[in-house]
Parts: sequence; C-alpha cells; structure tokens
Amino acid sequence: MNDLIILDLFWDRQLVKDKSGKEFEIFRGKDYDHEWVNLGNGYSKDNNCIYYYDDTCFEQYLNKIDIASFSLIEANEAENTIYFKDKNAVYLKSYMCGFTILPEASPNNFRIIDIDNGYLTSGEFDYWYESKLPYALSEMTPINESYQRVGDSIFFAHTIKMTCDVNTFEQVHPKVATVFKDKENLYFKNEIVEGANPATFHFLEDCIGNNSPYYLECDIHFYAKDDKQAYFVNEPFGIKIIKTKDLENFRFEVIDEIGYGRDSNYRYEKGRRKKVK
Repeated sequence: MNDLIILDLFWDRQLVKDKSGKEFEIFRGKDYDHEWVNLGNGYSKDNNCIYYYDDTCFEQYLNKIDIASFSLIEANEAENTIYFKDKNAVYLKSYMCGFTILPEASPNNFRIIDIDNGYLTSGEFDYWYESKLPYALSEMTPINESYQRVGDSIFFAHTIKMTCDVNTFEQVHPKVATVFKDKENLYFKNEIVEGANPATFHFLEDCIGNNSPYYLECDIHFYAKDDKQAYFVNEPFGIKIIKTKDLENFRFEVIDEIGYGRDSNYRYEKGRRKKVK
C-alpha cells in the first residue's frame, strides 16, 4: 500500500497507481481504513463517528447511539427519509422532523409499513414519521393528505383530534387540502376561522377553476369570500381575512403574472391592501 500513488480521492475509495503505472481503485473498509463501514446511501461509520459522505453527522446523538450496532434499515432518497437502528432504539432522519429517536420503538419488532407516507409500527404502537399515533393505523381512513378519519373522530396531521361535526365535515375545494367545513364552522388546518360562514364560503372561480390563468404560486395562493368578508388563503401557512367594504364586487385578477384580490377601490396582494392608482 505504501508504494501506491494516489491519483484521486473519493469518500469510499481511492484511485491509485502502482510502480508499473497501472491504475486501479482500492476500497475504504476493505483495502485501507479497516475500521470504516459503509452503511449505504452515503452514510458510514467508524469506531467513533457517523458520517454522511465526508462530513460527520448526528453528533448531538452520539452519546445515545451505540455505534457498533448502528445500521441503516431503509431509505427513501426521493423524500429524504432514512431509518436507522442500533441495539437499543430506532432513529429517523427526514425532511419532516430532522434526526430523531422514535419514542418507544424497539429495533427488535420495528417495521416500515409505507415508507412513502411515513407509516410505521413497533409492538403495540403505530407511527406517522416521528409521531406516535393515538390509534392503530388499521383503524384510520385517509380523507386527504391533511386529514384522517378514525371511527367517529377526525384528526388533522394524524395526531390532532378535531372538534367538529364528523358527519358534515368536508373539503371545500379539491385543490386546497387544508380548508374544510362542517355545518357550523370553516376550518383552516385544525383551527376554526372565526366569523366565516361555511354555508356561503367559496373560492373565486377565476383563481382556482380549471381555466384560471397562470399566476405566481397559483398552486398554494387563493382568494375566497362568503356573505360576510373576503379571504386570502396561503394553503400551507394561513388564512387572512380581507376587510373589504365592497364585498359584492370583490373578484380576482392577474397582472404581470401576479394574482390579486380586487374590489372597486383596492387591490390585495397576498391579502395586503394596495390603493388602485
């Protein structure tokens, strides 16, 4: 090994040349650095650390991780979701929660049910990503990606039990996953939209219809109204009440690929009022 000339370095191997000029690869963990172990998907370990390619990772958990038994269970690279285990616990690294220990999950009976949707089980507990569920997955029926029905209850984000009328709970529009209504209330995520009238609330067809024009963030930004007030809906983050004095003429328009709410006197960009010049 000492008489090899290193031509190029990679995280898991080296391109080298011997005295005769022959070029070939030697592999880390096999031909050199023998304590190093390739875990897969860019992760590796030695006796002291865990690495992602050339960088150390999970440092804040090293006092809890048993490195000798630490291994990769399964990865969904498209969703940036990877499960690990050691002799004591199960670990999750995901865009949903960072790197964390699954509460009360055992490496001896842990099983991934649906890696794309984050459904897991371990003994008597089922999980959605890092969240331990208050019900069995077999009892759950998805309503959409945001809401689930379990028996006579509705949950938001799998763990938040809604206070709503289950029998009349329905999605206002199929393009907006976080706005629902029942016979009494309008809901954004798990919160009641105070003052909204669920019987008359509707999204403006010009911004949400199949033939609506393109505008920036047209997949998450919408305008709506009921018989009391107008609304700007940012589907992932919030709903804003627009206190227009001209509700009858409140409408939607696109100017230079920007979508606006509009009444006789003002334009509303992301719900913020601007005087029409």
